[in-house]
Amino acid sequence: MNSNKIRDWRTILKMALKTVFGLILALVVVLWGAKAYKDAHYFDNYDPAAPLNITVSDSTELNKETSGKGYSVTRFTFDGYKGEKVPTLISMPLKKGGKLPVVVFLHGIGQNKNFLKEITPAFNGAGFALVCFDQYCQGERKLVGKQTFRSQLEAFAARPAKTINEARRLIDYLSNHPEIDPKRIYLVGASYGAITGSTVMARDKRLRAGVLVYGGGDLGKLVDSYANHLGAAVMLGLIDGKNLNPEKPPLPKLTEAQERKVSILLGCVTPLVRYYLGVMDPIHYVSHISPTPVYFQNGRYDVLVAAPAGKALQDAAGEPKKITWYETDHVGINLEHTLRVLEDGLKWLLEQDNDLRAPEDRITELPPFQINKT
Repeated sequence: MNSNKIRDWRTILKMALKTVFGLILALVVVLWGAKAYKDAHYFDNYDPAAPLNITVSDSTELNKETSGKGYSVTRFTFDGYKGEKVPTLISMPLKKGGKLPVVVFLHGIGQNKNFLKEITPAFNGAGFALVCFDQYCQGERKLVGKQTFRSQLEAFAARPAKTINEARRLIDYLSNHPEIDPKRIYLVGASYGAITGSTVMARDKRLRAGVLVYGGGDLGKLVDSYANHLGAAVMLGLIDGKNLNPEKPPLPKLTEAQERKVSILLGCVTPLVRYYLGVMDPIHYVSHISPTPVYFQNGRYDVLVAAPAGKALQDAAGEPKKITWYETDHVGINLEHTLRVLEDGLKWLLEQDNDLRAPEDRITELPPFQINKT
């Protein structure tokens, strides 16, 4: 009697375990399917047929009294997905010899469209129009009110697709602009703008060429930057983060014991980052830039975009490509290095564009790159 009861309980237990296992397996399949579906449609919100509804708010002419150096800056908005207004600046040289080449500039993660004002004199002086929009969560598009941790994560996950799709909508506008040559649209992306810009170049073949300034790929390598190591150390209470800014050296040096603890934390975080954000990793798309020419610029001692992440993106790209490694930290930290990087990028863009210019408009030498602090 007792042995029969034991067998009955064993049978019931096996059936219960099989049921639980089946439910767990079904849940995993449903979640995997939902994630796969969501990833497959991550970039869907680009509609070239949607109205752009351009609205110009103001235009200002600067340096017009200086021959050959005058330019205009125009503020306008265009419509992103479902009519979301995207604030934008475009600058153009006042002296025009026909339709202009244009550079779409994608700013860094903490910047906004106003960075255009700092670098535009050099680009306009070289005969390029320059255009930059506020990416989601930046500038005029900052999230309003107190945000929960979840809402911040959702915004962070949405930003890459929005940036990529809105860059393409901006290209739609430029392709039909009366003062822009649609065959001479270029892209320059800096840091986060290079990470997202590489995917823009892969997906939009209207771009003639592009410069990716201190970008990277492979989320595991991007997570493993020294800046993130310091951030993890602050989270664990290992160092004081009150005055910590990775863009303002010198930075604290972690001990071996601290590095071990930080590595354990980042080792746990990285699989989650790969799972939830893997769809935006440019490592999956950068090979499709080819045959569009691309110029990679990276720093060997970059604390924000680690050198291995930069190399991973470079290696995954096809030809033609040019690569320059600088013995520097992240672009923007040291002014002298930043000027050199920007000047090298502008020279390369001129190499791509000069053959399409009238002989009198070709530029073979540039003055030293200067930043116009506003």
